[in-house]
Amino acid sequence: MDRIPPHPTALNTPAPNPSAETASGTEAAPVSVVVIGYDDAAHVADAVRSALAQGPVVREVIAVDDCSTDGSDAVLAGLAERDARVRVIRRASNSGGCGTPRNDGIDAASAPRT
Repeated sequence: MDRIPPHPTALNTPAPNPSAETASGTEAAPVSVVVIGYDDAAHVADAVRSALAQGPVVREVIAVDDCSTDGSDAVLAGLAERDARVRVIRRASNSGGCGTPRNDGIDAASAPRT
């Protein structure tokens, strides 16, 4: 059976060990996590906290609210007030899907990996 070649953009080098970084703080953290949500105030905080709990590899969690009407924006704002790694993007209109808010988050990411 033939082996499928790796995608051309795939890096075949191991990821650096964040604990071996000499820089301190979140700037050395190599990962941005994007969390998207629409009218999911009951669960969005758990998703953000879960991402933050992944440890020192997480530079930031970008939470994109797709113009929710259930108070999700207030939940996310509260999380951002308590943890500087949480950045909130609130879309002015609902996108009608997952791709646009996810891409908004990816575009806002500052870490080398998302």
